[in-house]
Amino acid sequence: MKRWVVGSVASFLALGAITHSGCKKSEETKPPVTENAPKTAEVAVPDAGKKEEPVVDAGSTTVETAKPDVVAGEKITRIEGPVATVNGKPVDSDEYYAELEKITQHGAKIPEDRMTRIRENILKRLIEAELVNQAIAKESIVVPDEDVQKEYDDYKSRFKSDEQFQNYLKHGKITEDDIKARIKDKRALEMLIAKKGTLTVDDAEARDFYDKNQRFYLEKEAVRASHILVKLENEATPEQDAEAKKKIEEIQAALKDGADFTELANKYSEGPSAPSGGDLGFFSRGQMVKPFEDVAFAMKPGDVSEPVRTRFGYHIIKVFEKREDKQKTYEEVKDQIFESLKNKKFFQERRTLLEKLEQEAKVEKFVK
Repeated sequence: MKRWVVGSVASFLALGAITHSGCKKSEETKPPVTENAPKTAEVAVPDAGKKEEPVVDAGSTTVETAKPDVVAGEKITRIEGPVATVNGKPVDSDEYYAELEKITQHGAKIPEDRMTRIRENILKRLIEAELVNQAIAKESIVVPDEDVQKEYDDYKSRFKSDEQFQNYLKHGKITEDDIKARIKDKRALEMLIAKKGTLTVDDAEARDFYDKNQRFYLEKEAVRASHILVKLENEATPEQDAEAKKKIEEIQAALKDGADFTELANKYSEGPSAPSGGDLGFFSRGQMVKPFEDVAFAMKPGDVSEPVRTRFGYHIIKVFEKREDKQKTYEEVKDQIFESLKNKKFFQERRTLLEKLEQEAKVEKFVK
C-alpha cells in the first residue's frame, strides 16, 4: 500500500500555507489573508528588469552545489529487502529509493554530508508514516468516503477554474486519486489525534486570538476596476507610439459613443484579462504600477479614464467599485480563525503523538 509521508500529507493539503502571509515565527499561527488580490498581473508592479507581465513565482527547490561529492543522476546502490522495520513490520525499500531518486535525478552535484541528511530525513518520514498507520489500524479508525469526497470538493473549489486545477495536477505530477488518498490519510490522523489528544478550539480562544491580532484583519482601501490595454514597450519608436496611441484613441471614441466597455476590452485589449472583459478584481495601493494606480484611485465608481501611459502600454480604466479601510469584525473572520488555530493544534498534537509512538516502538534501520 502506498505510504504517504506524515508531514508532507498535512503540508500538501494546507493551502492556507499558499494563501496566508506573514513573517514566520516559531509556533505562530498565521492569520489568513483577507484582502483580494487582482485577478491578473498585467499592470501589477513587475520584478526589476522584466519587460513583460510578471509571472507569480510558484516556488522552486534548489540543491546545494558546494563540495560535489555525490553526483545526482548516478545509479544509487540499493539494498535488498526493507530499509527498516517498525514493530516487526517492514518499510518497503522501493518507497525509500523512489523518494531519494526524486532528489537525485536532475544531475546536480550534492555534497556527501547533505546527501546523508537527505537519506536520514526520508527514512525518518517513512518510519513516522508507518508508526501512524499502525496506530490508526490499532484504533480501528475508518474514514467515511463521504468525508473524503466533501474535503476533496472543498479543496478543488479553492481553484479559480477547472483549467487551473488541471494545470496544478499536471505540473505537480499528481492525480485526483493522489489528492483523495492524502486527504484520507490526513483525516485518519485527525481522528487518531482526537482520540489521544484534542483539536478542539473554543470561542474564547478564537476571540482572544482576534483581539491580539486585529491588524491582520484590516481590509485596506481598494479599487475594483477593468482596463483595456494596447501594449507598447518603453523603448518603442515614435512610429510605434503613434500607432498605439491612435488605436487607444479609437477605442476611447467608441466608448464615448456608448460602446460597452466589457465588449471592447474583450475584443481589443491586449492584456491577459481581455477574456474576462478586462476585469482586474480588487487591488490596493502598491499592487499596480504607479501611473495606473494614481489614476484608478482618483476616479469614482462608473468613471472611465483618458488613456494612461505605463511601462506596459496605453490603458483605459473603468472603476466599478471602491472601498475604504475597514476593520473586519470577529464574526466576519471567526471561521478562518477557528481553522487556523485548529491547524496549529494539529501540528502540535501530531508532533506529541509521534514522540510517544517512537518511544514505545521497536524500530530497526538497515540503511544510513
